[in-house]
Amino acid sequence: MEQIKSKTELNDLELKKMLNELMDNGIIMGIPSRSTGSMVYSLISILPGLIEYPFMRGEQGNKQKEVAKQIDKLLDELRDLTQSNYNVIVEQFKARKPIDRVVPVNKEVEAYRDVVLPYENAKSIIERNEIIAVNYCYCRNWKNNLQQECKLESPKLCCFQFGRYAQFLIDHKFSTLISKAKALEILKEAEEDGLIHKAIHLKNPDQEENAFCNCCDCCCQFFQLYKRGILPFHTLTYYIARVNKNKCTGCGTCISKCPIDAIELVDALSSTILNKCIGCGLCAHHCPEKARKLERTGLREVFIPPLQLAQQQ
Repeated sequence: MEQIKSKTELNDLELKKMLNELMDNGIIMGIPSRSTGSMVYSLISILPGLIEYPFMRGEQGNKQKEVAKQIDKLLDELRDLTQSNYNVIVEQFKARKPIDRVVPVNKEVEAYRDVVLPYENAKSIIERNEIIAVNYCYCRNWKNNLQQECKLESPKLCCFQFGRYAQFLIDHKFSTLISKAKALEILKEAEEDGLIHKAIHLKNPDQEENAFCNCCDCCCQFFQLYKRGILPFHTLTYYIARVNKNKCTGCGTCISKCPIDAIELVDALSSTILNKCIGCGLCAHHCPEKARKLERTGLREVFIPPLQLAQQQ
């Protein structure tokens, strides 16, 4: 606050009013420093950030519809930039670290109960956080404002935020404080709906999570940026899916559930494309024959280059 005051002629009351309005509108954020407790103000980035905030409250109106159209236009421009410089830019993408990790369906990690670490287990992530906020899935609400409904018809109030960041969102009415029991209830419903758990960590994958998303491949921006040929699908995971050929009947359920097209039929049986598997466990969770299971691999980085659209035409 003192640094901001030194650059403005506003008095304390006017300055606090301005900062609160900017935070209420999702332009800046104010989060207390861990070391001093002083409030630190910073601009919100574009992604994650400015693209999400207009839709976190679940609002649908003329403003949201216009913002949704502008974001869609921005993504088209980013697609053209990536596609026109594809070979050069993909090499640059490889040098960047992923900011998220896939957390598998809880039921599918029970076999590894004695070795699973807290950050590999969705339930443990919820239980170790004291401040949990939930907000509307901005990705689904963004698509709704484009008149594009989620193909899974998934619940929209299902994105979690934790700790200091959660408190900021609660204070400025982007999110609502919920209990751990309510969060686990939402988590279970998300798994049954076929949503993918993604922990957003921004820094180290084995440290505190900033957020926890329950994603579908038709709305989620991570998947949309990949499928629209803008960014790679770049994530961390601790598991990989394997198939028991003796149990598989080739029904195709796993193919329909896989969000990243990492499963194919080979000789009428399910087969995993190992370098694309993100270890979410949805194929195992929904396999009617129980022919699929997760195998714990330890920390594994998955890098799938953005789709090269010119080659598809």
